[in-house]
Amino acid sequence: MTVKAGQKCTAIRRALVPAALADAVTSAVSARLAGVVVGDPADPDTTMGPLASLAHREEVRTAIAKLGAVGRIAYGRPDVVQVHGADASQGAFLSPILLRCDDRSAAAPHDVEAFGPVATVIPYDGLDEAVTLAARGEGSLAGSIVTRDPSVATRLIQGLAPWHGRLLVLNRDDAAESTGHGTAMPQLLHGGPGRAGGGAELGGLRALDHYLQLTAVQGHPDLLAGIT
Repeated sequence: MTVKAGQKCTAIRRALVPAALADAVTSAVSARLAGVVVGDPADPDTTMGPLASLAHREEVRTAIAKLGAVGRIAYGRPDVVQVHGADASQGAFLSPILLRCDDRSAAAPHDVEAFGPVATVIPYDGLDEAVTLAARGEGSLAGSIVTRDPSVATRLIQGLAPWHGRLLVLNRDDAAESTGHGTAMPQLLHGGPGRAGGGAELGGLRALDHYLQLTAVQGHPDLLAGIT
């Protein structure tokens, strides 16, 4: 939510959480956000800088209002922020905003993107509903699955893969070394179906495929290994 002040296309926008854990997750994330220091990005004590411009901040606030109309703000205030080492009236500073939407029929959390440090917690009952809710985004660049149950991971990967360009699967064994949700890396697919981009964006060696003639060479493995 706070990397680049949420101003990246792979930033988290929707957090789908089992209904029984939604209150605990909302409280835990709010507690973490309370430790975010908004201010001058040149100051080493700052952990989140401003948005790109004052005009963009107004666009984000407008999106927050639309999201809040179908839910509630669990953390932060769109019009008030404590700023460290800078003048709050002069910069495009914004508090991180966590929303909660219990109305699973609401369209806004899936349709409205606040391109800033804003995310919405959405409870679900059962994996089928989680997949259905994720699909309502009509295509996403990146998604993260957090579970230690291989059967749950398998079901979610199968259900979410058609709607995402990349899936990050986290459990207690690999979470500590994870690069994080939606980290941009040239060797990873950066693109997705539907309104996420309709395919892969150019990045790393993948970009060169558009400029190369590709020829298949069939032969004995030893010969092919020697050639390549």
